[in-house]
Amino acid sequence: MLSRPDTPSSIYPIIVSDSVVSAPWSSDLPASNNAFKPLYKFYRHLSYEEFDNICYNPGSKLETDTLLDPIFPESYNELHPDDLSTANYPFTVDFIESLRKFIYASTSRIYVGNSSQCPATFEEITLKSVPGLRIYPGILSPDVQRQLVVNIIEEYLPPETHLTNLHPSYMLPQPFQLFGHPRDTIIPPSVNPALAAASPTTLGSLQDRKLRWVTLGGQYNWTTKKYPTFEPHTREFPDFPVSLTTLLKNASAIFRDRINPEASIINFYSDGDTLSPHQDIAELSSADLVSLNLGCEAVFFCGLAKDKPPVQVRLRSGDVIVMGGESRFAWHGVGRVWDKTAPDYLAEFDYCENFEHERVAGNVASGRKRYGQWMLSKRINLNVRQMLGT
Repeated sequence: MLSRPDTPSSIYPIIVSDSVVSAPWSSDLPASNNAFKPLYKFYRHLSYEEFDNICYNPGSKLETDTLLDPIFPESYNELHPDDLSTANYPFTVDFIESLRKFIYASTSRIYVGNSSQCPATFEEITLKSVPGLRIYPGILSPDVQRQLVVNIIEEYLPPETHLTNLHPSYMLPQPFQLFGHPRDTIIPPSVNPALAAASPTTLGSLQDRKLRWVTLGGQYNWTTKKYPTFEPHTREFPDFPVSLTTLLKNASAIFRDRINPEASIINFYSDGDTLSPHQDIAELSSADLVSLNLGCEAVFFCGLAKDKPPVQVRLRSGDVIVMGGESRFAWHGVGRVWDKTAPDYLAEFDYCENFEHERVAGNVASGRKRYGQWMLSKRINLNVRQMLGT
């Protein structure tokens, strides 16, 4: 059984732009034995059309032998008989109510249309080769996805206690409004000479590629690879956002295991970006990791060892991944993101400012209309975990 490593044997999540020649790799394994590395090389220049075709015939390429498309699992089953299992469960009244409570708990509520209806059942996919990994394709309704996008921009990014990759390098306006000013607004370097950016940038460049992550709850330190404190209700361990807690705690029964959300890393990906393989081991708890996916499509890698080919999962907007059991400390990463693959309901939405579920003519800020345009080229992943032991 895979257990928590005693020491960090991996580099922590590093989003790598497609402009970088190669992703960083941990030094604990020779490159010749690293089963993840060839996959990153393979996907680097793969077009979305090629990826889409391979998903229907993964055996056509040696590198994609373990590729799984959750809405078309038959191809994976042909290559790996008896590894994959699917189960369908009914949506409970409690779960549907949790989605409604999530929207009502959000400070800036979206307009809720007919798309808020849940199907009668949801699917759970499990794999014997990665015990504890659970895949829930499309379980987040379009309205919940839209509300999450709005919350990320308007509730989760602005507080100065929610640190981003930009804070050491730039003097961000407080509160930080990603769409609160014109794109050509100048963002000056920080006053720290050791960490400051070499030159000013613009708000538009932050929107386009420079914003890579924000941390909620416990503020993970990406340099030391540790949480600075495990003392709740402090500046370095602020309270977790109420709206996201409402969604995850009320819906956790669907995912079979309870999680007390205490920290989240929200990653922002652009076209061609990757996430290097790593393990999440900084928490005191071994409770499940819950990963929510929004926006553009990606391929996700997960395996119990770096010297064996990981499963490759095609992820779409609305999919949820749960890493529990043996997979809680599995190696995982993102092989590639493809832009212009976000669903229309994310690429074309706006919402009403008056927090009522009515459309009011002229009452939608112009900046908020750009959210959908922004999501055309973005993938957002919310990776939520419990920090403290039970």
